Amino acid sequence: MTLSIINHNNFKVAKPLSEKLNEAFKLICNEEELSNCSINIKIVNNNEIKDLNRKFRNKDKPTNVLSFTNEDVSKQITNNLGDIAISYEYVKCEAKEQDKKFDDHVVHMFIHGIYHILGFDHKDDLMADEMENKEIILLKKLNINNPYN
Repeated sequence: MTLSIINHNNFKVAKPLSEKLNEAFKLICNEEELSNCSINIKIVNNNEIKDLNRKFRNKDKPTNVLSFTNEDVSKQITNNLGDIAISYEYVKCEAKEQDKKFDDHVVHMFIHGIYHILGFDHKDDLMADEMENKEIILLKKLNINNPYN
C-alpha cells in the first residue's frame, strides 16, 4: 500500500498529518480488503480545486475534496486506485466553521475521497448512509470524532 502526497507550494503536509493519512490509508485498505494498491493525494488551493470542479463536474466553485478513479488500462499493472485533490484553504475554513481540528478534517476528506473512488456516492440515501457509517468507523479507529454529529 502506497500513498503519495503531493504538497502545494503554499502548504506542506506536516509529518503528524502525513502519518495519520498513511494510517488512514492502511486502515481503509484492511477494512475494504485492498492489497498492493496505491493512491495519490494532491493538496491544492481554492483556485485549483475550483478549476478541477469546473472542468470535471461543471460546478464553478471550490469544494473540499474531489476524487478521480483510475480507469486507465495501467490500473492492472500499477494497482493505482486513483487521485484525490483536497483544498487546504477550503478545508481550513470548513474546519473552523464546524469547530473541527484541521488535521482531523483533512483525514476525513481523504477517507471520504477514497470511498468515492471505491464507488460510493451521495446519489441515494442508502449508499450515503453506508458510506458515512464506514467513514465513522474508520475515523473512530483513528481517534477522530464522528464528523456528522
